[in-house]
Amino acid sequence: MNKEILKRFFEGKSNNWEKKQVQDYLQGDHLNLLDEYIKEQDAIHPPAVDEQYKLMFFEELTSNIKQQQNQVNERKITRFSPWFKIAAAVIIICTASGLLYLKRQKQAAAETGTLLTKITNKGRNLKMVELADGTKIWMNPGTTITYNKRNFAGSLRQVSLIGEAYFNVTHDVKKPFQVRAGKLTTTVLGTSFNIEAYENEAETRVMLVTGSVRVNAGKSQEMLRPGQLLGFSRKNEQVNVKSVDISDKQELFTHGKLVFENLPLKEALKRVERTFELKISVSDESLLDNKRITGNYYRDNAELALTRILFIHGLHHHKKGDHNYVIEQ
Repeated sequence: MNKEILKRFFEGKSNNWEKKQVQDYLQGDHLNLLDEYIKEQDAIHPPAVDEQYKLMFFEELTSNIKQQQNQVNERKITRFSPWFKIAAAVIIICTASGLLYLKRQKQAAAETGTLLTKITNKGRNLKMVELADGTKIWMNPGTTITYNKRNFAGSLRQVSLIGEAYFNVTHDVKKPFQVRAGKLTTTVLGTSFNIEAYENEAETRVMLVTGSVRVNAGKSQEMLRPGQLLGFSRKNEQVNVKSVDISDKQELFTHGKLVFENLPLKEALKRVERTFELKISVSDESLLDNKRITGNYYRDNAELALTRILFIHGLHHHKKGDHNYVIEQ
């Protein structure tokens, strides 16, 4: 790989062999050459800073100051209001009653052995959890796993997933392992696979790395082989299965990489937002239309990951505050 091949690729002049070389390169770990090329291009054509965003920043700052001042004034008014005292008393009573109810429900569930276990990854990095059967799950940020202790110990090991997680399931021929993600149910005996089930995305996806799985998606049922990716449309419940490159995928999924496989750019940016706790806006939403991204990105540098992702499609970003980014042409 050299800069001339990268230059031809981004100028749309690549032949098929060069396109394949660049696509393989962008999925690798060492993208120093890409970073150098981006810097050179920015030096030649520096992205313009739109004055309207400076104005928006100061307007937002002024609005926040006014809002905080109004909150202070409201507190001064309500401090001496008898209606405020009555409302506070009602809230305290309702809260106490609610806590008592939840405590009794939890006790009753524990007595019947049906207590649900809920595990959520609220951090920025991957979180690995090991279930009672030895199954290991690597959870992405903002992911929740829920399962029933009694049922899990019975004839069916079943968990529910919101978000994204990589599963390495302990083999047990007598106890199938099921992952439920909305209208998609993945059933295995022992294998490794990744499921993307973000609530705000158009598709739920299953990528099989080893073994085999049966996926019930709406009214369809599919058996996947290693190297296959199933996409299930939330809107029309259509199923699409295609072959993907799974070399090194297990290491990528378990070592803290953001892994995108032909993902719409709009949804990739949402995942970047979630991972790095950012706010990303777009100067023109049409800039993201019909654009997809395939690649692997470290979680230790938000700006570098965002720069690499956008540059592939000829886009740039600039900061609007500490954690806000605006995307533009």
